[in-house]
Amino acid sequence: MELVEPRRLKIAFWIINLALFAAWTLSIVSYLDLCTEECKAGHDWLLFGFSFGPVGILAFSGLLLLNAATYFYPYLRILVALSLALALGGEVVLILIQQYKIGHFCPVCLGIAASLGIAGLAMLIPYGQKLYRALKYEQKGVFMKCLKTGVLTTLAFGAGILLFSFGVVKENKLAAMENSVKEQMIFGNPNASVSVYLFTDWACPACRALEPKLHKLIPVITSKANFTFVDIAVHPETLNYSPYNLSFMINNKNKYLELRDALTRLSTKTGTPTDAEIEQIAKRYHTQFKELNYADIALGLKYWKELGKQFNIDATPTLVIVNPTTKKGKKLSGMEEINEKNILNAINKLQ
Repeated sequence: MELVEPRRLKIAFWIINLALFAAWTLSIVSYLDLCTEECKAGHDWLLFGFSFGPVGILAFSGLLLLNAATYFYPYLRILVALSLALALGGEVVLILIQQYKIGHFCPVCLGIAASLGIAGLAMLIPYGQKLYRALKYEQKGVFMKCLKTGVLTTLAFGAGILLFSFGVVKENKLAAMENSVKEQMIFGNPNASVSVYLFTDWACPACRALEPKLHKLIPVITSKANFTFVDIAVHPETLNYSPYNLSFMINNKNKYLELRDALTRLSTKTGTPTDAEIEQIAKRYHTQFKELNYADIALGLKYWKELGKQFNIDATPTLVIVNPTTKKGKKLSGMEEINEKNILNAINKLQ
C-alpha cells in the first residue's frame, strides 16, 4: 500500500522546483542591485564575509540540481529536506535582523524567505501524510523512519539559526576601505611573514641622502618580505608631498622609485609643490598623475600616523623590520644602520 500518492509527490516535486527557481531569480536581483531602496541596507550585511547575492545564487543552484536529481533518485529527498530546513533557519535570523537591527524589511529578502517556505511546505505535506498513515496502519518501521527524518530536519533548522546567528555580521565599510588603502601601498608579497617599513620625511636631509640606495635595497627586501614607505611629518612640508606620494605609490607602482626620485629633487626646491609640477613629473616618466579622493588620502595619512606611534618613531630615516605573527622586530636608524647587510640579517632572523 502506498503511503503517499505518486501524483502528490510529483506535484510537490514541481512546486519545490518552481519555489527554488523563484528564490534563485530573486538572488540574482539582489546581486545585480536591482531591488528597492529598502534592500540597500541589507547589502551592508555579510555571511562569513560573503555577500548574500552570490551565496544565494550558488546555494539555490545546488538545491535546484539536487531536487531535480530526486526525480530519478527519490532517496535524495532527505538531503533536499535538510538543506531547506537549514536555509529556513537562516531566513528566520535574517528576518529578525531586518526587524530589530535594520528597522525595515527588504521585499526581495522576504520573497526569498516566502519561496523557501513554500518549498518547505510542499515537502512537509507528503511527509505528514506518510507519518499519519504509518500511525493509522501501525507500520512501526515506517513510523520510526519518519520520526528520524523529522528529528534530523529539526536539527538542520536549528543549525541554520545558529550558523546565521554567528555568521551574519554588518560589514565595516570604513575598515574595508582602510585595508584596501593599506594593501595598495604594499610592495612585494602582502602575505610574506616579515613586513618592512621605511619612515622618511620629505624635508629631511638624511632621508634625501638615503634615496639613491633604495633602487638596490627595495628589490632585495621585497624578495623576502613586504615593504611599505611611510611619510612621517617631522617637517610640515611633508604634508604637502604626502598626497602626491600616495597617488604615485598606489597608481604607479612600476615606476614609483623613479617618480619618488623626482619628488625628492622637487622637495629640495620647494616645500609647496603644485599640481602642474607633479603632472610634469608624471609626464616625464610617461605616466599619469591621478589625484586621489580625500577619503583615501585621509586614510593613508591616518595609517602612517598609527604606524609612527606603533613603532615609536622619533627620527628619520628609520627602517622597521617586524614579524606580525611573533610580534618581534628590529629597528634600524640613520644612514649607517640602514644597509643591505643589516636588513637581510634582521629579515632572516625574524623569518
